[in-house]
Amino acid sequence: MCVELKAIAKNFIPAKDLDDLTQEVFEQLLNMEPNKLEALINTGDIYKYFNRMCKLNYYSRNSKYYYTYGKVNEHISFNEDFTDDLQKDKSQKPDNIYITDDSDLINSILDELYWYYRDLFKLYVLGDSENDSYSYSSLAKKTGISRTSIYYTIKSVKKYIRKRLNELRDDI
Repeated sequence: MCVELKAIAKNFIPAKDLDDLTQEVFEQLLNMEPNKLEALINTGDIYKYFNRMCKLNYYSRNSKYYYTYGKVNEHISFNEDFTDDLQKDKSQKPDNIYITDDSDLINSILDELYWYYRDLFKLYVLGDSENDSYSYSSLAKKTGISRTSIYYTIKSVKKYIRKRLNELRDDI
């Protein structure tokens, strides 16, 4: 049955993510109530349920799969228009790409900020000794600060970094 379920996920999940995703969904199945799992198997609905759980876990930015496997692989980018710029003119590379190449510059900009903003942003992006990075909710649990406050703080820090990078690039 495991091979059949994995073959279902293979239809819509890229091969590089397939093993991690199916493992995560199997773990969720094993943690569900035994009588519910047994009912799904007996009625044959386990295939539909597994398919739905794979899609939800893979495409949702709120799933445990995303926070375990997806988020840690994202690159830090402070230019939201980067992909739009590349799609408009693929022959020319935009001048204002802010990815991890600017990490020293970003660290110097972060040093300009009040310690609260700087430390909260670093926890969100880099994590600490226990985690590689945090979601807003897990950071709220860890710090005791409300999730909404963390969201707006991180948003304002990103905006400030974007603004300062643009200023510094204009000066060059």
